[in-house]
Parts: sequence; structure tokens; C-alpha cells
Amino acid sequence: MAFYDNWPEWDSKVVLALLMIIVVVGNVWELMLTKRQQLVCLNSVIVPDELRGIIPPDIFHRARIYELHKMELMSWKILVDMFLSLVELFFGFYPFLWGLAATTLAKATHKEIWISPVFVFYMTIYSCVRYLPVLAYDKCILQLRYGVQGQFSWCLYCCVAIPAILLTQILLAPVALLIVFTVQTAGYWFFLYFWGAWAIFTILLVFLFPYCCIPCIGRQRRLSEGTQLYTDVKRVCDVAGFPVKRVFIIRTKSMQYSNAYFYGSCCLKRIVLFDTLLLNKGLDPSQLKPYEVGRGLTNQQVTGVVCHELGHWKYGHFCKTTLIMKLHFLLTMLLFGVLFHCPQLYKGVGFAAGITPIIVGFIIVLRFALTPYLTLANFLMLWMMRHNEFAADRYAHRLGYSAQLSSALIKIYADHMTFPVFDDCYSRWHHTHPTILQRLAYQRFLDYKAATKTEDSVKPFAKIRKSDSA
Repeated sequence: MAFYDNWPEWDSKVVLALLMIIVVVGNVWELMLTKRQQLVCLNSVIVPDELRGIIPPDIFHRARIYELHKMELMSWKILVDMFLSLVELFFGFYPFLWGLAATTLAKATHKEIWISPVFVFYMTIYSCVRYLPVLAYDKCILQLRYGVQGQFSWCLYCCVAIPAILLTQILLAPVALLIVFTVQTAGYWFFLYFWGAWAIFTILLVFLFPYCCIPCIGRQRRLSEGTQLYTDVKRVCDVAGFPVKRVFIIRTKSMQYSNAYFYGSCCLKRIVLFDTLLLNKGLDPSQLKPYEVGRGLTNQQVTGVVCHELGHWKYGHFCKTTLIMKLHFLLTMLLFGVLFHCPQLYKGVGFAAGITPIIVGFIIVLRFALTPYLTLANFLMLWMMRHNEFAADRYAHRLGYSAQLSSALIKIYADHMTFPVFDDCYSRWHHTHPTILQRLAYQRFLDYKAATKTEDSVKPFAKIRKSDSA
């Protein structure tokens, strides 16, 4: 594997210290955010005014206790992860595991491409042992005890988890072979090939998504003509200039959460509504399970949601996000290529000079060396996504559907109750969407702003009428 010749000759202990500092700073910051959210949960003992008529106090208390337990679990997870990561770096865990994989195949081969899948196998076993207790406690105890939507027993979770682990092992082996083969074949600039392949794949996904991915969720059809919902949706689509024939309904197979989204551009653009968004899924109540009866939105509320999705189309959020994601991934690959070819990085984690396993390089760079950039980039991406959501809400308000959208948000929340109160800083670093309280507050702000503007515009006319009457 080629390396840069102009890298400074840093002491391996300095590199190790820098990596450990990155681990400590990142985990301490995450722990601070978690504790902030935990304090918000402790202080939120009554239902917020906006949701007082929607969520019963006992359900709110149950969701609050669940959130507190989840934040406590997350705090311990962060501390344990930080401790184990520091132990892995300080005691040379990755050279040890690579040596174990090489010893396993010592009699058969010494080629890196065949040792790499064995290393990945050992690494995934270690990761399962490391993360499975936290995951099991969250899914099998917390969600079933406090989650308002717990529907699966711990036995079912275990039955699903075991095949998932086995399937992961089967899939990761060829992936490891492909990565090592690509790097060895493509040479020094392999990371640009990865970026190009990813860019082409995402572009093709836009064309293939309706035909390959959506059928896994359910059957898709155009919004039926002749219904009141079609009339209401067509009215706002005509105002926005969006063809109503590009509005689709998905008959979901097992999904319970209400959702709608916009994607695509030009002739490929679509607004997709899940049938769970419709009142009683658009079916007769006798065809539903007891807990599904009464769920969903009225036609006017669904139209308010469509106005929100029209805002995403009107402001070009899909194209802008796609472009920014490609630029972000390009910058990530460039930084990855620079750090991947740094020999001091391998020495810092304990490898002897000249031993630079490709698959280990991927883990070290992505998990440790790139953490500062990825953390900052993730924060900026989340900010952009929340900004787009506010912009789409603003467009719905401009179309005159502020009240309908607000009532739709409240009804969706009532159908799928979760803890609604979040620390602002925690939300900025973790959430792709503004919280329901933030979105409702933003609609009230837009209403107040519009009312104030109307009053200011009426005052001059009032003065003119007064002078005329005098």
C-alpha cells in the first residue's frame, strides 16, 4: 500500500495520545448532551399546555419514566464505550486481533485478502458481546416495560436477533473481500472510486426507488379521483403548480407509524402518503384491529401535510440535500484518503512498522481519526434538515393551512405518543426534525407575524377613512 512521503515523523505515542483525546472529548460531549436531556426529563413533571388535551397524565408519566431510564442507559453506554475504546487503543487490541486472524490461517495462507474476512468475523463477535447487553436491555426490558407501543416479547426479539447476527456474518465476509480487493486493485486513489460508485448508485436509486424499494413497504397507487381527499389535495397542488397525478398512496403491509415524504425531481418527483396517515387507513373500521380504529387524519389535515411536502418541492430541498450529501461524502473520502495513507496512524495503535492492514485502516480512520470532522458535519447536516422542515411548514402556512397542519401534527402525536419535551441543545445534535412543540410554536409565531403585518397594513386605511369622515 502506498503512503505519503511528506508525513511528519511523529512519535507513535503522540499519535496514540491524540486518538485517545479524540475519544475522550467526543464521549464527554455526548455525555453532557445526554445529561442535559435527563435534566429536562426530571423537570418536566406536567403535560405541556399544547398537548394537555391530547396526552393523558398517566401516559405522559410513563413516557417520562421511560425517557429517564433510556437517558440513564445511554449515559452508562457512553462511559463504558469510552473506557473500552481507550483500553483497545492503549493495549493494542487491533494488532492483537489481526495477529489472531493471521494465526488462524497461518497454515493455509498469509495473503491479506483472506485474513481480512477472518478479522472481520472476530471483530463482529467482539462487537456483539460488547453492544448486545445494552441493546437487549433497551429492547427487551425498557421498551416492553415503559414503551407505550411495545408489541413484541423478548423471546421474539431474540428470535429475530440471532438470525440477524448470522446474516450479518454472511454479508460482511464478501464486503471485506471486496474492500480489500478494490483497494489493492485501484491503488492510491481508491477512495475516489468509492465516491464515484456511491454517487452513481444514489442517482440510480432515484430512478429505481419506486420499483425496487417501495414494494418492500407496500403497494403504491395514485390518489384516487372522485374522492373528497382528491378534491382537497388537487386544490392545493393547482395553487402550487404541482401535478396531482404525482401524489401517491402506499398501502403498507405492517407499518404503524404515520408518514409522508417527497422525493425526486422533474418527471420523477413524487409526494407519497402512507395509508396510516389516512383516517382508519381509508378503510372500513371492521377491517382494522381494535387499536387502529380512530387513528389517522381528516381530509383537511392530510391536505395540510401535503402542503408541507409541497414546500419541500417548491424550495428544491431534495436536490439541494442530494448535492450537499455528495459534496460531504467527497470531502469525507478526501480526508479519509489522507489519513488512510498515514503510516504513523498504524504505528500509533500498535502495529509494527510496515504492517498496514487495509480493513483495520478503515476501522481506525472512520472510528477514531475522522470523528471530529464527522461530528461537525453531522451537526451541520441535522441543522440543514431541521431548517428545511421549518421552511416547508412556512410554505404550508403561506397556502393557508397552518391550522390544519398544526392539528395534523397533534393528531399524529396522539396516535403515536412519545415523550415530547427535549433539551434544545440535545435536539440540535440528534434530531433530523424539529420536535412537535417546536413546530407548533413556529406555526404560532407565523400566525402572530401574519396578524401583526395585517394590522400594520390596515392602520393607514383607517386613518384615511377617519379623515374622509371628518
